[in-house]
Amino acid sequence: MKCTKLLPLLFLFLNASAETVKNKHIVFSQDTQSECQVFFKDLLADGLSSHPSISMSKDILEGAEHGVDSAFWGYFPTPSIDVSVVDKDKTQTTFRLDQPLWTGGELDSTYEKAKAKKDEAVHSYDEYQYKLIESYVTTLENYLQAERNIEVLNDNKRQFNDLHEMLDRMITAGISSESDKNLLQSRLAMIYSDLVVAKAKLKVSKIQFEILGSKQIDCNVKFEYTELFTSNIDIEKLIEDELNFHPSLKEIDAQIRSAISEVDRTKSKIWPNLILRAEHREGSIYDEIAEPADQNLLYVTFQFTPGAGLSSLSNINEAKMNVSKVRYQKSTQEKELIDALMNDYTSYVAAKSDMEVISEDIRTLEEIYKSNKRLFLLQEKKWLDLVNSLSELNKQKINYSQKYIQKKMLEYKMFLKTGKIDLNTGKVNSDI
Repeated sequence: MKCTKLLPLLFLFLNASAETVKNKHIVFSQDTQSECQVFFKDLLADGLSSHPSISMSKDILEGAEHGVDSAFWGYFPTPSIDVSVVDKDKTQTTFRLDQPLWTGGELDSTYEKAKAKKDEAVHSYDEYQYKLIESYVTTLENYLQAERNIEVLNDNKRQFNDLHEMLDRMITAGISSESDKNLLQSRLAMIYSDLVVAKAKLKVSKIQFEILGSKQIDCNVKFEYTELFTSNIDIEKLIEDELNFHPSLKEIDAQIRSAISEVDRTKSKIWPNLILRAEHREGSIYDEIAEPADQNLLYVTFQFTPGAGLSSLSNINEAKMNVSKVRYQKSTQEKELIDALMNDYTSYVAAKSDMEVISEDIRTLEEIYKSNKRLFLLQEKKWLDLVNSLSELNKQKINYSQKYIQKKMLEYKMFLKTGKIDLNTGKVNSDI
């Protein structure tokens, strides 16, 4: 009887010494082994300089700048040439230079609208940068979660392999039966399956990085993380910062100014235009004329084209309704942004709380696993209890890693939404 008890204890001490060396780790202390590394900030900088949406928005901005120049030139004289031909002996050429004196506000409203369109293009460019950074952060979150899963699963696999070796020795010693090995092999098969899935997700994330940028990714992606929130979060301050910063709201503000300018432009149609005209005529298309064939004239012309029926008033009312529509769009966008920020905030708080709970669970489960292992070797616990306790322990380690990465990404997302991330580089500007 004493020999029977001493043999399991011998196995206990042999395996405990090995476990002491192998299990001295923290969930995130291991780095994925790779031949090279590429920094996330470099990938982001590459995307912000090469992504088609960024190039497109730059062209839109350049076009809007030309639109402002075009509207500005409306204040200057406009040349024109008219050529009238009856036959080879009757030709009249008229050179004109028209300088607007008063247009009922059309020139000013057109110029203001062009400037608003330029501002809209500027904020649209910022919005494209913002959305691209969001896409990079989402891809980074998927990548880091897959990477951490692989680390935890590999460690899990190593622990189950240690149990496998211990079980083989116990079967050889006649302490355990072959049937116990089936359960262990089943759990190992699940781990290998999860590893295949995690590695596939890691590969897909790298491909997504390649799609967002312009370079092939053959290295591991490294994200340099520092805790962004160094104090308690003031959610009201976060909302205020978001409403003051967000590019989509600034873009809508520019659209409102553009719509107001369009109202002024349509109103100008019900007013006459006064134009100073300098004119030079050469030749004539008439048989008999009292005036000389060549003339130089300077006069003021009065033009009034209100449109058919009450179409001008209809156009004014339509433009006013468009202003109201865009303002409602801004209110809707503000509510959606606040709602998304609140969701991120509550998820962040929940992740922090879950991490504390899961961390405590991990410590408890580690003690339970050690206890079950010791009691199993003393034949006071079943093999099923030992395997289940190890499985539960590693399940919680994976849960902790997911919450940890979720917390990191939510911090970055909230910084992005509140204007603390430089849209040109993706770097953190300051702490909240």
